[in-house]
Amino acid sequence: MNLKRKGSLFYFGERILLGTAGIVTEPHSHYAVSILVSLTDTFQLYDKENLAIESRGIIIPPNYYHKLDGSHSEMLIIQLDPKSDEYKRIEMDETPKTIEKEIRSKIKALAEPLFGETLTCESARSIYNQILSLLGSKTISKKYDERIEMAIKKIKKEIPSPVTLTELSEISGISTDRFMHLFKENMGIPLRQYLLWQRLHIAAKLLQSGENLTTASHAAGFSDQAHLSRTFKKMFGVKPSLFLGSQSLNKVCFCEN
Repeated sequence: MNLKRKGSLFYFGERILLGTAGIVTEPHSHYAVSILVSLTDTFQLYDKENLAIESRGIIIPPNYYHKLDGSHSEMLIIQLDPKSDEYKRIEMDETPKTIEKEIRSKIKALAEPLFGETLTCESARSIYNQILSLLGSKTISKKYDERIEMAIKKIKKEIPSPVTLTELSEISGISTDRFMHLFKENMGIPLRQYLLWQRLHIAAKLLQSGENLTTASHAAGFSDQAHLSRTFKKMFGVKPSLFLGSQSLNKVCFCEN
């Protein structure tokens, strides 16, 4: 089996399309939804009890604690915001969902160019959209509390500048304790973790504009590059250098959202 081919990563602002070989992560959980499809051999997904799920294609819901062993696989990985319209069309509960064989075959064919050098942001986005359309077409209206929607807009407007719990609770018109409870109930993660998630995306946008890791770390609100790396590893199970290093992938493209 040839796992020497290098893949590619395309970042569309809170959406990631990645082709990579031999990926292994440490146990972690993150806010994003993950879609994993092997182009070659099976991979293993371990849950918080360290029980293994052997798979060739799976959708992992947000905040699901897991470890991935794709050491013998070339893989397509998509990550997207669980509040996105794309995810609302995927019918699933809070446990991983197996992707059917027929759909996996179509996804594998679409993902093959990720292991070449011809993709552009436009063609990669087309692949992303086609894959998501294969996974679900029924629109599901999932409503979030309007007070939390207001807080999210405030966070995205102000970050990387500090946004305090007091400010957010005042905007929402509820106490800080009630806000914290309501935020986690709606978003699935605590406020602090969500703020870190948003700072990671700020750092990614700065890297897109040509900043180095050190500068991007400070500008995104991390104390230093090590803080950014620790946060990235905690949320994704791997170091950012795995994806940003030139030896790991054919190309890393930060595309306009």
